[in-house]
Amino acid sequence: MTETEALKKAAARFEKQEGYSVRIVRVPFEELQPKFQVAAPVRKGPDLITGPHDWVGPFATAELISPIEISGQEKSKFLEVPIKTLSFKGKLYGLPISMETLGLIYNKKFIKKPPSTMRELITIADCANRGKIEELKGKKSADGNSYDDMLNYEAIKSTKVSGFLYEIEDFYFSWGFLGGFGAYIFKDTPEGLDPYDIGLAKAEAVKAMHYLMDLKNKYNLIPQGMSKDIANGRFMENDLLFTINGPWALVDYKKQKIDFGFAPLPKLENGRHPAPFVGVQGIYLNSRSEKKAIATKLMKEICSQQGQVDIYLEGGRVPSRYDSQEDKRLSTKVSMKRHRSGYSTASLVTDLEKEENEDLKGILEAASNGTPMPNLPELGAIWTPMKEAIQLIMNGKQTPEQALPAAQERIKSNVERMRR
Repeated sequence: MTETEALKKAAARFEKQEGYSVRIVRVPFEELQPKFQVAAPVRKGPDLITGPHDWVGPFATAELISPIEISGQEKSKFLEVPIKTLSFKGKLYGLPISMETLGLIYNKKFIKKPPSTMRELITIADCANRGKIEELKGKKSADGNSYDDMLNYEAIKSTKVSGFLYEIEDFYFSWGFLGGFGAYIFKDTPEGLDPYDIGLAKAEAVKAMHYLMDLKNKYNLIPQGMSKDIANGRFMENDLLFTINGPWALVDYKKQKIDFGFAPLPKLENGRHPAPFVGVQGIYLNSRSEKKAIATKLMKEICSQQGQVDIYLEGGRVPSRYDSQEDKRLSTKVSMKRHRSGYSTASLVTDLEKEENEDLKGILEAASNGTPMPNLPELGAIWTPMKEAIQLIMNGKQTPEQALPAAQERIKSNVERMRR
């Protein structure tokens, strides 16, 4: 987490209430998990640690974190899905600080209204790349929408901009397209996710990968070597119409005074939205903490209504509490619909009233289409094989029909080794 000032405010309230001092230590994200895994067993780790919800399974299995007890009334203050993602084998292992997902981020200098379909996005991006945006004047898309309603032609024409860039070889960023075509990572069953039933080489995943190949090769939208840092930099320089990113990027856009919008990823030709990962930032209790009761109180203070509002205002992380989302400082009112059943298809969709915070609305709408990232330890088995498979495909060294089955076999072998 980078929201140090918000954490300091929560710590100050806690110190005043309880009389205990709090030390907050910032650790680079890539170092945080391995350092905790080494330090915690020898009682050198912190009482509390923040991190994504897919750490729950590995940490709980290794007995590095303890289940926590909260009342039904306390639990009801949080959205159901974030609570579910922090639960493992029937026990709650943390409190959700915030939730996040990927969406389509667009530059309002050029885009008046985001495209509702990927067909429209591809057409706009292609015309922008060729410097022929005015070809769309007076025209409607194949989906019946007017391009004039979407585009500021003069702004686009007067500046050489790219249409659409994102890190296509990153499985985290590209998974949403696989999910939108009906692929799955682990099969969702009445007993929970089955790590032995992996759906990353099925026909739906192969079809999605051909679609991603078309974005790169047929439509020439994504150049070789595109990274999230390059795409982000181009967006902050007002040189890009669309990118795929998450709420964590919005603070930098605001600092650069970029007029942006956040929308769900546009619908695919099958009528479904891509289903990006929905992640939860949680806070967890070290199982070897000598102050578990008092540390749990600090955890609750950080995840209080005030705590989550402060974190949102500093870093843009979407609150996981109803009352925090309803706080007037977020300039929105939110009333929840009951989400659909099923873990991997659970919806965070909200029915938003008028005078909303557009960023928050876009993030919540994007999350409503998403796939909660599995919190099983076996999730760690997928990242490297899938990233390497996508690289082979995008570099033309293997077809999806070749690369995905090979990656899935590697994942199965990794899962079996983890289960021994």
